[in-house]
Amino acid sequence: MRPSEAADMAREALARGEPTLARSITERLLGEFARYPPARLMRALLSEQANETDAALDDLRAVTSAEPTNAEARAAQARLFQRRGDTDRARMAARLALDLIPTDPNVLGSALEVLGVDVNSLETSAAVLARVHLNCGWPDLAERHARVAISESPERVDVRLTLAEALWRLGRLPACEAECRVVADQAEECVRAAVMRAHILSERGRTAEGQELLDRIGRIDPEFREARELLGALEVHRLVLPDGAGITLPPELLGKYNGAMPSADTQSPPDETKPMPVVADSHQAPPVDGRSALVEGPAKTPVEQPESDAGSGASQDGDAQVASAVAGSESPSAAPQDDRTDDRGQARRLPDDPAVSTAQPRLADAAAEPVSREDPAPRAAQVAPVDADATAIPGPDPNEAAPAASFSTFDWARHLIQQSEWTEAERVLTDIVTANDSDISRVDGLLLEAVAHRELRRSVWKLLGDHYMQTGRPQAAADAYLRAANVAGRLTQ
Repeated sequence: MRPSEAADMAREALARGEPTLARSITERLLGEFARYPPARLMRALLSEQANETDAALDDLRAVTSAEPTNAEARAAQARLFQRRGDTDRARMAARLALDLIPTDPNVLGSALEVLGVDVNSLETSAAVLARVHLNCGWPDLAERHARVAISESPERVDVRLTLAEALWRLGRLPACEAECRVVADQAEECVRAAVMRAHILSERGRTAEGQELLDRIGRIDPEFREARELLGALEVHRLVLPDGAGITLPPELLGKYNGAMPSADTQSPPDETKPMPVVADSHQAPPVDGRSALVEGPAKTPVEQPESDAGSGASQDGDAQVASAVAGSESPSAAPQDDRTDDRGQARRLPDDPAVSTAQPRLADAAAEPVSREDPAPRAAQVAPVDADATAIPGPDPNEAAPAASFSTFDWARHLIQQSEWTEAERVLTDIVTANDSDISRVDGLLLEAVAHRELRRSVWKLLGDHYMQTGRPQAAADAYLRAANVAGRLTQ
């Protein structure tokens, strides 16, 4: 499983009133990734609950060094300073937490409580305006307000980082590098500043140095989440994002957790940008794995194999299901099915179709294809599985069904993208977002894969915005909508 998933488990355990389990998971995480900010933050919250103020503040200093814009860490500092009677530092940390525009009601509430004010009485500062404009994709306005905020509070490392990112997005790399160095002087382990510096080094022809710096980021951010966010916004870059690291929790911890998140298939370290290959059954060998590509570069890089969703739609009422059964739904756009049914008259077979090829198209090849504006003939998107042979694709001999992979909606979307069926792929992706799947990270991963294809970029950025809004991430949604508008503007020029 990903380290972030383990950190979420620890946080949920703490929220359920199980601090011992939360600490066990956190210590396991820190044993693998000693500098991982979410794990350090969890340990700080546990120390705060245990009245270990000094230990909590030590961990929070490490968190804010790696993530100067972490509002939750700043709010926790404010509470701890207030507990120690250091009112001035408590109010300063609380005000800083509010300037970072926290979206968590608990973070916002605790910061307001330290300040002793109502949210309506807060004045909008230049630092807040800088963050808002940067989140909305207006780096020129973000730079203007960040400079005003720095003139008022030159010690604010979070504002320096905002200014550096605004300059980076404007392409003013020398000025950005200078600000990144100032940030590094105050927050030595700042991941975001390091990613921007790595990109700047590569743009100056010092790609090996930039790549080495990017590799070192993995000691702090093993999933390279901030690197993926920043570099994913670029059309082209020369850096190669390393594969994210994973962690395996012992069975006893998973048993104690007893939640929906940890399961057998979460023990392998998944990567949002590197889906696992589809394996139909024991008779079908997995395809050769390729290298992940986040953005289109000058070199042609193969797209990864689609992630297998075998077993993800298993019935929760206890009925026996085959391991390859995937929950499906009937779509009005489904193609005519073969009217043969099983003995219960419930499931239909897929129409005869060539077997899905495991050969993957390359991003550069796919980008060279023209964007189709015509809707192709509707295709079957899903199958409602019931029996083991209900999802088998008929072979050449009508008396013998050849074993084949069962498609979920996610697999079908990936297959359509691989076959350059852009209009139908957009339709299936829209259905997925409309369905509002409870597995948010899974939908995130699929949409981020799809947005790498130029033909889908405009529509998928908008779908990402819709998905972010549905899942309570308005700032990310605003950024996605802005990217969709920018792509639309380029298409009309």
